[in-house]
Amino acid sequence: MSENWAERQRRTNRLARIVAEYIFKQESILSEQIYGLCKLTWITNSYSGTNPAYIKSTKIPALSSIFQTDFSEVPIEKVAKKISYILDNDVNELINLPTGFTNFYKAYRNSSSVWIDDNIKTLLPLFKEAFLLSSDEQGLALIDKVGRLPLIPKANHEDQGMRPEYLITPAFFALDSRIRFPLINGNEGVKNLLSKLNVNNAPLKEQYMSMISLYGTGGINDAADLDQIGRDLPDFVNIGGKKATKKILENKPSSNETELPLKDESDIVSIQEARSITNKRLHNILTNKIKHSLSNYTLFEGCDKHAMFDVLVKNYDEDKNDLLIEVKSSSEIAHIRMAIGQVFDYWLRTNGESDPHLAILVPSQPDEDIKKLLEWLDIGVLWFSDDTLETCSEWLEGLVEASTTA
Repeated sequence: MSENWAERQRRTNRLARIVAEYIFKQESILSEQIYGLCKLTWITNSYSGTNPAYIKSTKIPALSSIFQTDFSEVPIEKVAKKISYILDNDVNELINLPTGFTNFYKAYRNSSSVWIDDNIKTLLPLFKEAFLLSSDEQGLALIDKVGRLPLIPKANHEDQGMRPEYLITPAFFALDSRIRFPLINGNEGVKNLLSKLNVNNAPLKEQYMSMISLYGTGGINDAADLDQIGRDLPDFVNIGGKKATKKILENKPSSNETELPLKDESDIVSIQEARSITNKRLHNILTNKIKHSLSNYTLFEGCDKHAMFDVLVKNYDEDKNDLLIEVKSSSEIAHIRMAIGQVFDYWLRTNGESDPHLAILVPSQPDEDIKKLLEWLDIGVLWFSDDTLETCSEWLEGLVEASTTA
């Protein structure tokens, strides 16, 4: 998952809470409206790009169910305006921007509606509790109730059932104002996370407790952050005497002159100019720029004193390789030489003897000698022209093309 995906999840949360408030004010709440709330978290295989299919197949039908109005022949822009009028609340942006985050099992999409209708008296109080959550303890009591719900039957195969949390936890994630109710569904990343925590076969309450225990570590602040790490969990927490080596990439201070920490101070004693406030600020500005430009990717940074790498881009290419980037505040050769040693050392410490994928980010386009040196070492080079990420390394062109303006 990426930072942009996490923001999509948080946006879904904001929209779901607004429409849930509308639902819960109704004197008579229909099971179809609760089904619509669940459906608001859904996507299909086509969920990105211009006019993706999920809008017509899931998002507009979800809003139709919630507001009991047929929007099926109405474009999403007009749906947004109509709902803004109904709510007396400008939700145009939330509705027009991408929302939804779970590709819920097709075989259970229709039968979930019937299941909700059959269990509405039990479910409605739970949805209201999720909307009013104010503590993890309340969330624990709520997940315990979810675990007691009957299985959701498969369409035309009532002898087969799906665990209710697969439908319910994405909805409760979207209703929790704190965004601390974790996703516990059949997503591959969630299964990897539960497996790494050794709770994949544990009771639902234990899975919940294991997941929320990670908040506050490794840059994980909420359930959206947690959903990003998946199989990388061992690198984020101290397990079996092995210290954490990664955390989610954070914004760096770039304006306060009294305290501008720079990673790996001990490695740059020989390059005194890089220790100045000006260069620290530039380093952090570049780090923030790359964080923004590559926000479609999941980005990590090193937190072990022996491998304080600046940026690790997860799955940067079609082969799902990771890319380690060292940020330098100068394109001078002394800084490049030091960066070369750093990226190789950091890669070996964090990825072992696997084939390295390394790059150096500098403030401006380096000279031809430096380009040749880095090409010879198979190290990519990146820089910014104004706010646009650029490269002269052919194998990084896909990454640059996928970047956004900083």
